[in-house]
Amino acid sequence: MKNGNKIKKRLFPFHNHLIPAPVIYTIFISVCLLTVFLLSSCSALDNLLNSSRLAGNKNDSAQGSLTESAAGDDSSKQQATGQGQGTAEESVPGTQETGDATETTKQQESTDSEVTINVYYAEATGEYLIGEARIVSGKNKYVDAIAEMMKDPVDPSLLRLIPETTKINGITLDGSQAKVDLSQNFVDDRFISDSSDILLVYSIVNTLTGFKEIHSVQFFIDGQKLDVLGMLDLSEPLFRRSDLIKSG
Repeated sequence: MKNGNKIKKRLFPFHNHLIPAPVIYTIFISVCLLTVFLLSSCSALDNLLNSSRLAGNKNDSAQGSLTESAAGDDSSKQQATGQGQGTAEESVPGTQETGDATETTKQQESTDSEVTINVYYAEATGEYLIGEARIVSGKNKYVDAIAEMMKDPVDPSLLRLIPETTKINGITLDGSQAKVDLSQNFVDDRFISDSSDILLVYSIVNTLTGFKEIHSVQFFIDGQKLDVLGMLDLSEPLFRRSDLIKSG
């Protein structure tokens, strides 16, 4: 018994004051478990850190790709913009709009410019036409020219051909063709004879073709095409007849 007590004193020197053996075992086991837990936690934390690093590298790579893609898109847009501007600048000199504007300007200048033309009357014998100079201008210059023919000539030996009762409904251009619309009085109140009809019609044709933009004339009465005047065929556009004009 004495030897047994000595052994107990060596193993558990504080047995008179202290902890029972089962508690010691429990503490030992708890320490072991805590050690295992800490080691496992460290391993898990290391894995988590590695995963975070991999994810960060992937994000950096993705951001780099997006940046390069955006830079490529910007470069493409700049190239497209430059090409578009170049195309627009190259097309400006020959655009249809410029051509149309130029043509409109020419037409306006042709319409508004002051022009000296000859208006025609019949000579006393009734065989030829003789011109007298008149100055006309503006949008109504064609109408004004015909209106001058309805006035008495300066030379008293000349004869006015258009009846003074005639109303000028309008004169329009269709290309180089003048469409002359007159009232019925032009037909009804004229001096009726074959030679007079020829001089009457061609006094107007020769006057209007004195404008450089007019090459032919078509007659209308109150909006209806005039095909015949006496024996004179008017169904086709009429051109200038210089053979009817008496020179100097």
